[in-house]
Amino acid sequence: MPIDGLVMVARELIGEEAVRLIQILSEQDETTDDELIAKTGLKLNNLRKLLYQLFEQSLVSYRRVRDKDAGWFKYYWRINKTGLIILLNAKKKKILFKLKERLSYETENQFFSCASCGTRFTFEDAIETNFHCPTCAGRLDSVNNEDTVFILKLKIAELEKNLAE
Repeated sequence: MPIDGLVMVARELIGEEAVRLIQILSEQDETTDDELIAKTGLKLNNLRKLLYQLFEQSLVSYRRVRDKDAGWFKYYWRINKTGLIILLNAKKKKILFKLKERLSYETENQFFSCASCGTRFTFEDAIETNFHCPTCAGRLDSVNNEDTVFILKLKIAELEKNLAE
């Protein structure tokens, strides 16, 4: 999984501060809180808050080791590639579901559009207004949505292939 995908997901789910952590974590197998503080300049509480948010999204994981001298636990953080793949696949499935819904809507309806303002209506809505736009009173003309249906089918096939891999 390229780092770009992980950065994009971290930015979307948590924000820019998480992006910097992801970039640092991607440079090595694992790192400690102390090393992350030194590299980011974040306060420990803020750092841990971000790390736990990333952990809740399954983007990072950690192992905990007790420091024999101090008695405290030391956390070693790393990127969770498996969690990222699961999260991305869940997002892809959600998008696939929405694309299939849209394809169904596009294929099960006949559409009309206002030549003046471009507003699109289903046949049922167009017939209620006697094929005149309720906004500008322009005439509603039949719309050919074959291009939209073609693109939706293409995207659905692409996502299904991607999920199968």
